[in-house]
Amino acid sequence: MKFSFKFWVLYCRFGQLQAVDLDNVEPAIRADTEGDNLREDAPQTFENKEALIASVPSYEEPYIKVPKVLNKE
Repeated sequence: MKFSFKFWVLYCRFGQLQAVDLDNVEPAIRADTEGDNLREDAPQTFENKEALIASVPSYEEPYIKVPKVLNKE
């Protein structure tokens, strides 16, 4: 697909957004304006370390090894 066509599709989507009637919608910065929804951040010690280590595919003291998820390309 050519870049110009992709840009045109994106431009049309913004046109669709402009057509939405927002006259009765209150402005908001975020969707979750009902106060603070976060719990208290308190450190906790995980009690069952052996069960956690047994459930992971690769463990090398003191690290849990996970597959790479980022590609350098």
